[in-house]
Parts: sequence; structure tokens; C-alpha cells
Amino acid sequence: MNNYFNTYIILLLLASPLSASDIFLPEINQEMKNLAKEVANSNARVKAFNVKKPSINGQLRNRIKALEKQVDKDSKNHRLSVQNLMLRTVKNKSWKTKQAQLIRGLKKNLNIQEQEESTVSGHRLYLFVSSSMPKKKMRTYARQLQKYPNAQMIIRGFIGGGEKMQPTMAYIKSIITKDENCGRGVACKTYKTRINIDPVLFQRYTINKVPTLVYVDELSGGNYCSEGNIEVVNASGVHKFIGLAPFKYMIQALSEKTDLSKLKHLLEIR
Repeated sequence: MNNYFNTYIILLLLASPLSASDIFLPEINQEMKNLAKEVANSNARVKAFNVKKPSINGQLRNRIKALEKQVDKDSKNHRLSVQNLMLRTVKNKSWKTKQAQLIRGLKKNLNIQEQEESTVSGHRLYLFVSSSMPKKKMRTYARQLQKYPNAQMIIRGFIGGGEKMQPTMAYIKSIITKDENCGRGVACKTYKTRINIDPVLFQRYTINKVPTLVYVDELSGGNYCSEGNIEVVNASGVHKFIGLAPFKYMIQALSEKTDLSKLKHLLEIR
């Protein structure tokens, strides 16, 4: 009955012509106004669902602060652990000595003749090379460098990574052995050129291409650390030659460029 009555009223309204003046909006009473104000409030939805805002008590606040302090402490302890590890290994003179002894032992096992140590102070000739260079050219450089005092070939790192030294030692032997066909287990005669593995030197002199010859006019510093360690070893009068060329030509080019007396003296070596 109600549905029928409502439908009748709607049809009656649609059938009757209405003007704008015949339509009246319902009046908003005070209760509705108050409700509208409450809805406008940002907390209205919270109240409507009866949801309470979370509160942080003092115990939870202290726990959060304790966790923050622990994170800071762990971070500081981690940095200190790394620093201590560096002091015990890379920056430690005793560790460097043991490393040198290990390399000498490997050379002995590979029948590589021990070479003379360069002096602590004075000039340096660093020829930065890579195992990716042609072996014939590497052997030529090894033969040429043995004539010059304080000259050495520098390789960035071990072949195949630092876990296995054998491939690198075998490669070095193939470079400095005078007779390329000299067999294993035989005391092969070698060139007296020093070949060092030193990534720190590569970093110090910003070596991006090989071969690169770096001449240092005066070097002074520690005996057991890398000569690339700027905190311990001082280097002055640094000059570079980049490119594939005979070693003597590299020295001549640097001599003409710098006009240094030591370089001119090195040119006289036959």
C-alpha cells in the first residue's frame, strides 16, 4: 500500500507543471547544523568509528631511544672493527713483512731467482703493466728494465683474484725467465727486473691505461709498506709517459719534457 501510494505521488508530481517558485528546500534545523560542524572537524571520522588514537607511553618511548642508541653504537663498532682490521693487515708493517716473505717463498718454490731490493730513497721508475698486454712485449720490458736502478714493473693484482697466487707467480716467471723454454723444476736464469703486485701504486698515480711509465725524482719513506701509501711515503717530481713504446724512448721523452739531471743520466745507460 505504501509503495503504491508513493508511486502515485511521484506520477502526480511529474504530471503537474512546476515552476522554480513552487519548489522549497527543506529547512536545516540546529541539530543538523551541529552535526555538520562535527563532520568538518578532522576527528569526526575517528569518533564515528570509535577508534582511539595510539598513545606512546614512557616505557615504549625509552625502548625506542635505547634502540636508536644501539644502532649508533653498532655502526661505530663496525667502523672501529674495519679500522682495526686495516691496522692489523694493510697498514701493518709486520703483516707487510710476512706478505713479502710469502711471495719470496713462492718465488723460491717456482725456482725464480731472488732479486735485489731497490733503495729506500732516491728516484723511481715505475712501469705499470697488465697481463692483458702481449707477453712478447712484457718480456722485452723485463729485459730492458734490468739495466736501470730503482726500476720495476707494477701489476695491479693477482691473476684470477687474490685467493690463488700460483697462476700469477707462474706468469711472472714466464716474463722474467731468460730462456722461454726453460722447464719447471729447473733453476732457470732470470732477468733482474723487479715485478711487484701493488694496486695502491696504481691508485696513487691514477693509472687508467697501460703501459704507463711514472718517474719519481725523489722518494722517501717506510721500508715495509707500499710505496703508494701517501701517509708514509713521500714522492716529489712525478712525471708520466703513457703509451706503448720502447723503454729508452719513454725515458728520453720524459727527459726532454722535464730537463731533470737524473733522467739525463739514465739516458746514458746502454
